[in-house]
Amino acid sequence: MSLIITPNKEQALSASMQLQLLKLPAPKRTRILKTLGRHERTLARKRIASQTTTDGSAFTPRSNGKKDRMLKRLGKTLEPYVKNANRLELKHKAALTGRIAALHQEGGAEKMTANKMARIHGQPDYKAPCTRSQAKALSAEGYKVRKAKGKGYRRASLREIMDSLSQGKAMLILRKLRDKPQKQRWDIPVAARPFLGDTADNVQRQLVSIIEQINKR
Repeated sequence: MSLIITPNKEQALSASMQLQLLKLPAPKRTRILKTLGRHERTLARKRIASQTTTDGSAFTPRSNGKKDRMLKRLGKTLEPYVKNANRLELKHKAALTGRIAALHQEGGAEKMTANKMARIHGQPDYKAPCTRSQAKALSAEGYKVRKAKGKGYRRASLREIMDSLSQGKAMLILRKLRDKPQKQRWDIPVAARPFLGDTADNVQRQLVSIIEQINKR
């Protein structure tokens, strides 16, 4: 979020209120904007805690169906910065965290590569037993095992797959069943979950309240 204070109709403050603010000493303007930034940060953290967007609707659920809370770390590193005593920015110290936050705020696609996936999750243990998610994927592709009696094959249960295959073997079989080359680069769609922002009316009311409190001191 950025707020640039200039006397025009598009800004949150009326022209008279902006002129009043611009007449204040730079240190006082900085303090006012910092206070506004901390207020907006509190609102953003509350939205993350309640898993709701700026318009009060619930965050779009995860595509994998998991119920874990989303964006829970993004509110912790959010900080208000004031530039030249007339511009407020709420942003993250780390540029990477800022890019992740912007992706979730606006939605889009995250670029993923095999190397990046390995850095995040580590190299798989190819000799370890097949995981449940691999077994589900194999079952969905119609993986079969030979019948104990008679000729032919039958669909394998998840437990049979997990007990008989390693992770490396499961990966090879999946690749064959899907008949697709292994991807080295792909996009992961990210739904927009806007947690940062406010209406012009709310910002104006809050600024007026902050200015009045500081002027009383």
